[in-house]
Amino acid sequence: MDKKMLKEILAAHADQLLKGKATGEDYLDLLPESDEELGPLLDVAERVQSTIKPISPANKEELKRELLTTAHIRKVEGYVPPNPARDLFYVLVTLAFIASLGVVLAALRQREHTL
Repeated sequence: MDKKMLKEILAAHADQLLKGKATGEDYLDLLPESDEELGPLLDVAERVQSTIKPISPANKEELKRELLTTAHIRKVEGYVPPNPARDLFYVLVTLAFIASLGVVLAALRQREHTL
């Protein structure tokens, strides 16, 4: 079966599982030729969905409060998030400095030996 088609079927199945409407058997009845590939994936999706517990409103509010508090503290403290481009720039500048220093030392050593 085409991977794109398989992905679409699994996405539709996941949506239906969340709504509590369809089962894997419904999809297998529609596409009987894909049973060996699709069947196990639909079974796994149903088992995973059956173990997921919804978040209680109290936990949701607590998590929201913690996230907002952390964001406020970071803002007050002046937290600067990591910047990969800036970090790469610092690494390149450091490497360029080390390479330049190596060239200068090699030139001085060469000059010393020619005298």
